[in-house]
Amino acid sequence: MATNSNMANPYRKSDVHCMDCSNQLCFVQQFCSPTWLGIINECRNYSFFRKGEYIFHEGDRIFGLYFIQQGKVKVVSAGLNDRMHIVRLATDGHILGHRGLGAETYPVGAVTLEDSWVCFLDNASINDAFINNPKFTYELMMFYSAELRKTEMRLRYLAHMTMREKIAECLLCLKKIFGENKEDGSLNVALSRQEIADLTGTNAEQVSRELTCFENEGLIAKDGKRIKLLDSNAIFEIIACHKLNKELVF
Repeated sequence: MATNSNMANPYRKSDVHCMDCSNQLCFVQQFCSPTWLGIINECRNYSFFRKGEYIFHEGDRIFGLYFIQQGKVKVVSAGLNDRMHIVRLATDGHILGHRGLGAETYPVGAVTLEDSWVCFLDNASINDAFINNPKFTYELMMFYSAELRKTEMRLRYLAHMTMREKIAECLLCLKKIFGENKEDGSLNVALSRQEIADLTGTNAEQVSRELTCFENEGLIAKDGKRIKLLDSNAIFEIIACHKLNKELVF
């Protein structure tokens, strides 16, 4: 388990009580009773991770669950020849480490895409919360179910998609997960071409070529790592033949 302490961090953000947290998407805040919010607040660990830091590594011993209070994270797994694959993206309110519940080690790792503040709950506290908060347990079960559907959908369709379709699907997913910048309308996350390749099972050169084609067609605008979707509906039409559930990717 990572043990970064925000007390030693020059960018320290003041800790907040679970009852007063502004993150309305947190599973704990949404579905635990007020009494248990107080209990969890006392036993959680609130830590800061700089951009590019591992929150936990694939193969680490499982000590509990992580909840993103504020930040952006990529969940990664090493494939053949140790090539890194991004299996999931996460942001404010999302859970990390849940795929390892009931096992001994994490089957994936988690790396920050930007400076992030993360709450950690150990196994014993999580188990007690499950037993004493049925709604929390139920909603987490439904979260697992939704995540499984998304994973199955992507595996099914990405295997049959062209390079152009993979990039289109990826851009729409980035918009759905992270949203758009209120000031300039760009995607509210800056991924490298290699990171997009790790998401789509391609390579950085192919990603660059396809993004240039999208730009030339007036579908997107690029500014370094920043991408702005100029016509999301037209981008969705690129993958419409696969009959994807629009709500899952748009």
